[in-house]
Amino acid sequence: MSVLLPATLVYVAILVLALASGLIAIVYFLNGARANLAQIAASLRAVESHVEPLHNALTAANEGLTTLLSHLQQARHNLAGADAAMDGERRAG
Repeated sequence: MSVLLPATLVYVAILVLALASGLIAIVYFLNGARANLAQIAASLRAVESHVEPLHNALTAANEGLTTLLSHLQQARHNLAGADAAMDGERRAG
């Protein structure tokens, strides 16, 4: 019985040290991840401020391209009609 108590205490001490060292390692790596995430957030804020002036220019370009697309679609439709009319004239003549 006298050996059981010291062995249990040694086991508990080793267990506590192992758990404490594991938790300390987790805290260390989580702090590193937190620092990296803070750097990423700061960089994303900088990118957002750099990209902000492009919003108006890209909106205008998008509107112009949308207008161009509608004109090109209309031209395609007109050309298809003209092609069909020419095919009809070729077959008749």
